[in-house]
Amino acid sequence: METHAHELHKAPGHGLKHYLFEFFMLFLAVFCGFLAENWREQLAEHHHEKEYIHSLVEDLKSDTSLSNKVLIRLNKTLVGLDSVMQELSSPEIINNSNNAFRLWNKNLGFADFVSNDGTMQQLKNSGGLRLIRNEAVADSILKYDKIVKVFNSQATLMNNALADQRIYGELFDFISLKKNKDIPVPLTEQGKKILNEAYANRRIWAYGISSLIGYLDDVNKESKSILAFIKEQYQVE
Repeated sequence: METHAHELHKAPGHGLKHYLFEFFMLFLAVFCGFLAENWREQLAEHHHEKEYIHSLVEDLKSDTSLSNKVLIRLNKTLVGLDSVMQELSSPEIINNSNNAFRLWNKNLGFADFVSNDGTMQQLKNSGGLRLIRNEAVADSILKYDKIVKVFNSQATLMNNALADQRIYGELFDFISLKKNKDIPVPLTEQGKKILNEAYANRRIWAYGISSLIGYLDDVNKESKSILAFIKEQYQVE
């Protein structure tokens, strides 16, 4: 009986080394689990990064294509406004406002550009920007966003100004012009008094369109630049 107790006392597994070994194995299992989980999170983040990049590339392609088209239309509007001002400065306009009315009406508004910024907003609002590991690409994305905002500010000013059509309404006899498209229609009596103001109005509007073209040209150039840069850095088409 004594011998049996003695053997139990010396049985393996109850020594300090055994407890240290068990602790080490437990620590190793937890640590390996942590590494595995961290690795899975990194894989998931890299996957999301690629998704964001591919989506952003498509958005930039869309922006580049649209800004190209809008720039063409805005430049045509600018040329049209020059024609309006030529008509307003012509002596014949007092008794024949038909052509000035036609050109003013044709170049009344402007083609607008709306950025395809769905991916950009997700990157900013959901914290997705931190997934972009390439800091230079992340910085270029933020730079592009700022350039688009500058254009949007100018476009907002132009749209607000477009709401005021007082001069346009006072200058022309709309009813007669609509009924007599081929017969010379003089300016309204009020229109004759504000002819100089009307010319100044169109000149200021042309200046606004010119500024809009400049800001959109910046957007266009930057979209092409960042698109090429992202393709180079991430090897995407």
